[in-house]
Amino acid sequence: MPTLDKASRNGLSKATHDVGYDNANWNKSRTFVGMMTRLRKYLFTLVLLAMCLTDAQAQFKIYTRKARMADFPAKTTMVVLSGNDLLDIALKNEIKSRWRVSPFDFCYIDEISEIKKNSNFYILYLSTEKSGLVYLNLEKCGEKESFSSLNSRMDIVKVPFGPKEFSTGREIYYLSAMIDIMQHYVENSLIRKHSNYFGLEKTHGSLIKERKKKLYIAREDLSSEIPGRDSIPNPGDGLIYTDGFTVDSLFTASSSNAIIGFCISSNSPSPNSESYQVIVSADRHELLYYKRRKYKDGAKRGFTSKELKAIQAEHAYRK
Repeated sequence: MPTLDKASRNGLSKATHDVGYDNANWNKSRTFVGMMTRLRKYLFTLVLLAMCLTDAQAQFKIYTRKARMADFPAKTTMVVLSGNDLLDIALKNEIKSRWRVSPFDFCYIDEISEIKKNSNFYILYLSTEKSGLVYLNLEKCGEKESFSSLNSRMDIVKVPFGPKEFSTGREIYYLSAMIDIMQHYVENSLIRKHSNYFGLEKTHGSLIKERKKKLYIAREDLSSEIPGRDSIPNPGDGLIYTDGFTVDSLFTASSSNAIIGFCISSNSPSPNSESYQVIVSADRHELLYYKRRKYKDGAKRGFTSKELKAIQAEHAYRK
């Protein structure tokens, strides 16, 4: 086998080294080109995604509840009459004397369906549910609910009014308070950014604000699980148990020295029954306490001992 002299071997070694060096450079160049290609694809994808998001935002802008309610003061609230003469007289009188948050007009129950589709209106109406109660509902009218439209349908607030059956008529006394509670809720929703995302249980005032006023609750609105409910002595510290006539009279007189507790519940307990415990100031109808509780046993309706202790502690009455 022929052998190479030293010069030939050195030449071959240099040639081999040069080839290897060129291959390494070529590999580096190919890697760099690949990186640049991937980078261009990535940048193109980002640009395309940004264009898509911009287009999507233009087509599907999300509006807050506050923004969707901004037109409330300018639009007419249609108040639906129930067909019950006594209730309709009371409703008309209360709306005419105290509704201040928007223009209003009256309509009849057979007009509800068409009005609810018309985005030019808000609507206030009575409804019944499985809880056995009648509720006052305030809604924004429109074809369907959508966060991407300022004119879509939206539930605003719902408050209990009274029992569906076997009513004592006491709910008529407190109709003014429930209407004002709705108005206070609307006013807060138009001013505060997040208040309308929570229900009345989370947005009511505090009892301590009225610590110099006595709290009156009718014995019939206490849970019958409380021993000796009908004759239990007053616990003191500004909490007074008395008869329904006295409590209702203080409320209707708009006493500036009283806050009033009352219960709204079904008189026919069922698995879906609800009991609402409510406390308002007699003069301004400010909501100070609002508690909803489901019950199956009629004895569990009304203010419980546990709730009353918590109410006394929060109220912190001072003369």
